[in-house]
Amino acid sequence: MLVKQVSVLVIMCVFLSACGSGSSGLTEIKGWSHLQTISFTADSANITIGNSQTIAASNGEGSGTITYTSSDTSIASVSLEALVSANAVGTVTITATKAADSIYSEASATISVTVDPLKEQTISFPNPAISMEIGTSQTVVASGGDGTGVISYTSSDENVLTVSSEGLLTAITLGSAQVTAVMAADNEYQEAKASTTVTVVVGAVTLDPPAITLRSSGNARAMIAWSGVGSASGYSLYIAQESIDSADNYASLIGGDLILNATSPYSLTGLTNGETYYIAVTALAGTNESGLSNELTVVPKNPLNDTGLLRSGNAGSGTNATCTTAVNNDGHVPQDCDQGRDADLTITKVGAGVAGFDFTKLGGDGSVLTIQDGAWAVDGSETAGTRWSCVRDNNTGLVWEMKTEADTGVHATNAKVKWDARNVLAETSNTEGLCGNQAWRVPTVVELATIVNANRLDPALDANRFPNGAGSHWASVPVAGDAANGWVVNFFAGIPILKAKSAGMSQRVVSGEYKANDTSDDRYTVVNGTVTDGVTGLMWKQCPEGLEGSDCSVGAAGLLIWGGSMKRARDSEFAGYTDWRLPNMKELLSIVAFDQSSPAINTTVFPGSTEIFWSSTPKYVTTGGQSYIVDFAKGIHQPKARSTQKGAQRLVRDAE
Repeated sequence: MLVKQVSVLVIMCVFLSACGSGSSGLTEIKGWSHLQTISFTADSANITIGNSQTIAASNGEGSGTITYTSSDTSIASVSLEALVSANAVGTVTITATKAADSIYSEASATISVTVDPLKEQTISFPNPAISMEIGTSQTVVASGGDGTGVISYTSSDENVLTVSSEGLLTAITLGSAQVTAVMAADNEYQEAKASTTVTVVVGAVTLDPPAITLRSSGNARAMIAWSGVGSASGYSLYIAQESIDSADNYASLIGGDLILNATSPYSLTGLTNGETYYIAVTALAGTNESGLSNELTVVPKNPLNDTGLLRSGNAGSGTNATCTTAVNNDGHVPQDCDQGRDADLTITKVGAGVAGFDFTKLGGDGSVLTIQDGAWAVDGSETAGTRWSCVRDNNTGLVWEMKTEADTGVHATNAKVKWDARNVLAETSNTEGLCGNQAWRVPTVVELATIVNANRLDPALDANRFPNGAGSHWASVPVAGDAANGWVVNFFAGIPILKAKSAGMSQRVVSGEYKANDTSDDRYTVVNGTVTDGVTGLMWKQCPEGLEGSDCSVGAAGLLIWGGSMKRARDSEFAGYTDWRLPNMKELLSIVAFDQSSPAINTTVFPGSTEIFWSSTPKYVTTGGQSYIVDFAKGIHQPKARSTQKGAQRLVRDAE
């Protein structure tokens, strides 16, 4: 047994190389440490101020403890458990360090943490002032806010007015008190406040009816406004497709609808063009409601006819071709032949006409002719009562005079007058009662442009509805800042141009109300860099491409050739919309202010305007490679070579 034990000891000493004289045990093993790594799941993180978030690094291979430090604890501190607390707005670096052990080396990792401020939020009451009778109660709550905080209410004088946590107001005695709503802050949003003043009165409140007016009417929409009524806490808007006799029976009327808590001005959208709408407003104070206001009647119409263009331009080849996918390349989509009524092959028309046009022939008394597709007799030999005398545009609502080859008087095709005599035809037509109408006048530039058909030349008109229409026709307005010239629309090419007032020009008179002549501020609604036209229903980007800021003064307008302009418009995602496009020539013409120059545009609504803007409309000819621009120095339309001319871009889309 002793021999066996000695043998084992010798073997162990040889194996361990640690036995010998003076040894007291096993020697330490050195040189076995290995590298290790730790990491965060991302390079950066965001925390809203006042909040905490655990941001831990991966554990690594060793047994060492991970500790955390912050580069600036005043901005964000971190615990041993990796809980990061956001203290102030700013950015810090959080470092994780894993201690070494007997095998693995020390390891570290970093992450950038940004502390964001609380977001602003707003709340509001429906009305800034409310009137209540003593002893009555009503609930008035604030709305809005994006956070999750609870809204609480207080009264500045509970002797006059009390308010519950749910916003129930109770009138106690005569006087006034301010009700304040406070939406508490949460982890993401700041506290928000709103207030309304409540006046407590004795007995029933007598409310006068508001006075309602029409600010604008246009494509499937109407903008209305009304006068404020003292002591009113709100307003109700009634709308129907037949006359509203009283507020009590509106629901029984065709299309009867009630809009509560309406505010002036109010935009009615989604209306049907050509339908008649009846609108009235009442004032409210507690349970009291005034009588109906005066009644408005509105017949919305799209004041902008389409161009009629059924061809598209290809910048690469310099040729125009029928609108097909074969030419919709190089960023040239959408073009005006792909938009609106021109592109709608299933459109329903009241009358007839090419492309998107819709015309009805009228007799001498203004009645609709039984035969609408018959040719016009040059010698005027139609049966009595069937004489084709006028044309009604069913899109715009305008009625136009016919030109007559057989007539030797003012209605003759070749009758021409100088500027100073441009009103004679209208005066004569009113005396005649032409087509049962005594409201004839000289048309504006924009009105003459509505009947331009850009899909043909000489004349650029629907020749079946407007025969004898070539030549330049006087408009009603002079050229701003230019005493020698007046505006005409040249119906050879279909474009507005300047002519000397001393020259003899043709005429074509018109009747009817046309809202698109007005380019004043009331027509437009400006929101977050966009401009919605209450008449045409178009939404414009307020600044030309390349410019930004509240006055469009930052940057430089992007001057590009036509193809680049089409693509830039198509690629825009401004304000979250992806359907921006270049406007067609008629859309661009609709915002020209012909009563001013340099620039001829409302600069309050459209600041930062440069002079030349591309439209999407190619010139009709098959070859030539030209498209139309609008020069906003005066408002002139003209074709330019799309491969060499550079112009600015003003983006447009169809508003909802």
